[in-house]
Amino acid sequence: MASHAVSFTSVPAKLVELLTPDLPYSLPLLRRLQSTKFNHGTSPHARIVFVSDTELSSEEQFDQYQSKAYTAAYLDFSKPETQMYIYSTLEHPRNRDDASNSHLYEPQLAELVKEVIRLRNEYKQELLFTDPDRILIGSLHADTRSILEKFEGRVQPRPSGPYDKWLIKREELPLLDENLPPGMYWDSANLDDCQLVVSRTDIPRTAVVLLVTFAAFISGTNRHHRSQTLVNLPNLMIKRQDKTPIAWALLGTDGSLISVHVEEPYRRQGLAKKLAVKLLREKATRFGDDGWLCADVSPSNVSSRAMCKSLNGKPDWDLSNPVRDWGGRKALAGQLNGKLICDTMSEGFMGLAHTDLPWEIDR
Repeated sequence: MASHAVSFTSVPAKLVELLTPDLPYSLPLLRRLQSTKFNHGTSPHARIVFVSDTELSSEEQFDQYQSKAYTAAYLDFSKPETQMYIYSTLEHPRNRDDASNSHLYEPQLAELVKEVIRLRNEYKQELLFTDPDRILIGSLHADTRSILEKFEGRVQPRPSGPYDKWLIKREELPLLDENLPPGMYWDSANLDDCQLVVSRTDIPRTAVVLLVTFAAFISGTNRHHRSQTLVNLPNLMIKRQDKTPIAWALLGTDGSLISVHVEEPYRRQGLAKKLAVKLLREKATRFGDDGWLCADVSPSNVSSRAMCKSLNGKPDWDLSNPVRDWGGRKALAGQLNGKLICDTMSEGFMGLAHTDLPWEIDR
């Protein structure tokens, strides 16, 4: 069965309508689409790609779409953070164990790759990532990745192996006393806080700007090229009375909890859990009010897993965060060349997958 791709420059309401009933499995892509409403949450270069067995030439035709088998993606080559998120209905439990679905989804993902290559050639500018011919795919489901690997590609796994998608329900978050120890107060990050945040992570970057909400200010560097971007993200900090940050947490553009950090002298006081609960309960609704929360955690990251359990979360599916090498700038639409590579990251954190920071649980 032939597959057809169509690209949109803004988020089609129909796609949100399709993704919502598939929660929580559609969560990464749906949250990324929802975060486009944030200040600097998208750009004129962003594209939403939809692939199905129905040929659609306009958003009006898309509004009439009825099939339940499709693959969709958010893509923005201009960003130095995660540039692509994918959801395929293959990932839903109703389809995971049906081997007959491979004949349907392999053509869809092949068509998606072709469309991404076409859009890459159309974009023409240098990519704001370490390698200008690669893009970073965030929170990629293991089933979707297994098909992408067939397209003359390969995967170089992280030393810690795959990651788990932990699901948390807002209504099941523990009820905690929000009062802080004497000399501490709740706050949001400001510009001066960014240097401290940057110094506490191993992910290469030059600065993080924190404005009203957490804004990730990343300098993407390729030789002499440097670009900067602002992406407003929900955040929360605990500070001393002298305004020094001692703990912080934020949510990524896909809504996941991507950083929980407590400075060494203040650990083992329950601040990390209190911080995460307050952030998730109060600020995750900026994405949507469906009640689903999530985090991506390495199976080897004992402290992060313990944190998720304490939030009444449960691991569900395996994922990875690969870098797709599109085979150079001369790759033509229709080619399926290139490699699928996972960059290695120390300590099993998810940092490169989500805009800016790894999840560093220090209780």
